[in-house]
Amino acid sequence: MAPPPRPPPYLMPELIGDILVRFPPDDPACLVRASLVCKPWRRLLCDPAFRRRYVAFHRAPPLLGFLHNCSINDHGKYYTAPRFVCTTTPSPVLPLQPFDDCNYGWRVLDSRHGRVLFKAPNPNRRHGRGHVFFNAPGMNVSTNLAVWDRSTGKHKQLPEPPSPRLNHYTAAVLCAVRGCDHLDCHGGPFLVVFVGCYPLARVVQSHLYSSEASAWSSSSFQGSGFVTVRKPSVLIGDDIYFVLASRPVVTIVILNIDLGKNHLSIINAPEAQHFDGNAVLMSTEDGSLGFAAILGSKLRLWSRNVMNSEVPGGWGRCRVIELQTLIPFKHRLRVVGSAEGSGIIFVASDVGVFSLDLKSSRERKVDEPSEDITIFPFMSFYTPDGSSSKLRLPMGST
Repeated sequence: MAPPPRPPPYLMPELIGDILVRFPPDDPACLVRASLVCKPWRRLLCDPAFRRRYVAFHRAPPLLGFLHNCSINDHGKYYTAPRFVCTTTPSPVLPLQPFDDCNYGWRVLDSRHGRVLFKAPNPNRRHGRGHVFFNAPGMNVSTNLAVWDRSTGKHKQLPEPPSPRLNHYTAAVLCAVRGCDHLDCHGGPFLVVFVGCYPLARVVQSHLYSSEASAWSSSSFQGSGFVTVRKPSVLIGDDIYFVLASRPVVTIVILNIDLGKNHLSIINAPEAQHFDGNAVLMSTEDGSLGFAAILGSKLRLWSRNVMNSEVPGGWGRCRVIELQTLIPFKHRLRVVGSAEGSGIIFVASDVGVFSLDLKSSRERKVDEPSEDITIFPFMSFYTPDGSSSKLRLPMGST
């Protein structure tokens, strides 16, 4: 009788950790499945020490998905709802609503460093399932803001910024820790930058909220002749950049806010400024401010080097990509977002929404066609925790 087969050799926990830490961060479902293999593996993956090692090994937070605002028709009544689209397959994302009536009248304004910034509906306005009673056009709109931290599942309602209620404003959220590498800064202090526009005076002013002080501070006014638009901001060092646009002809300029000096300045967009809103800000590989615009079927990329006095405005065109053979479309292409530091641009067409990796020129369809979409990427590391092996986000996911 043949002897029974020998069991496979036992792997020491150190070797198992060396293997698991190399699992790709852009496919968190791998770690989910690994945590279900056995209890020792689950204990290892849920250990905060493993998360610290995993983050240090991979260094760059992966793109887990993106958020955008969509208009929903519920039996002839329209309301706005934030939506999360997962870009990983298979998805470990489960729907979660940490706010009451999160789906009705909420809008995502920004997403950065594992946090999401929302515009919340006015609690004094009547709203119910399937509809919100919005203010009439031209009326001042309250600026109720809320910040949600994915790692803790907690949200913080912010006091209203110290300015008159405005129709034209935008905002951004970021980690408040100086010198942080932003690889795993969840649960810590944060800042919110609020930019309001005074259309009659044609000036803008920023307000900075600190979660540590639980208070707002204001900057001086900056004349611009432009209004804010709800396009994603870009953070580079201590500088944060927003897109401003004119009406009715859409001419773009860039608002630069130096957070260290609390100073505002205006930067002209590169070359032709008439992009009809078809442009986004981005960060380049060398840490400079980048600008992406689509003209016809060509994606044009610029990088700003303020030390180069030979280039007007410091802008230099760094690349032109023909999208005709990369992304299918029938009528028009629009650039609708970028993922900070990842080299990924989002392009929308009448066929769908696509992610384009600028390094490899690889495209991937990530969503169905959507009118007037603006994308806010969600970038974060994910490892299973002790209570659940699922990543959670605050709205219905796909």
